[in-house]
Amino acid sequence: MEPQGERPHEQPAPQGQATPSLTDLRYTFDAAIGAAEAGLALVRAELRLARSSALNLVWLGFGLVFLGVGAWLATSAAIAAGIYQLTGNVFIGIAAVALANLGGIAWVLFAMRHCWRDLTLPRTRRMLDEARREVQA
Repeated sequence: MEPQGERPHEQPAPQGQATPSLTDLRYTFDAAIGAAEAGLALVRAELRLARSSALNLVWLGFGLVFLGVGAWLATSAAIAAGIYQLTGNVFIGIAAVALANLGGIAWVLFAMRHCWRDLTLPRTRRMLDEARREVQA
């Protein structure tokens, strides 16, 4: 904050040109422009940071998928080997793991169907339809 009466580059207004109120208005306008430029610079910096973080999240998501698939395959193999040890038949172990995986796929598809239905915004569409009917009536 500047001390009262000391503004940089302030020249006394010659008679008949700018009044002190216009000079104050000009400084206020310049300060508002400076604040807007600073806000815009902050938004640009935030957007660059968000873009960088979004790209990092994409790559980390790929890494997580590959590591998760590896862990899932190792777990499935261990379960199949355990069932083989118990039953003595390798096909029973493979079939048990395959059936469990198919059950998991069915559960995931059911959950995805539920999410896709929510993405169609059924409550909002219903509310808009009711509002249209009230307007038409």
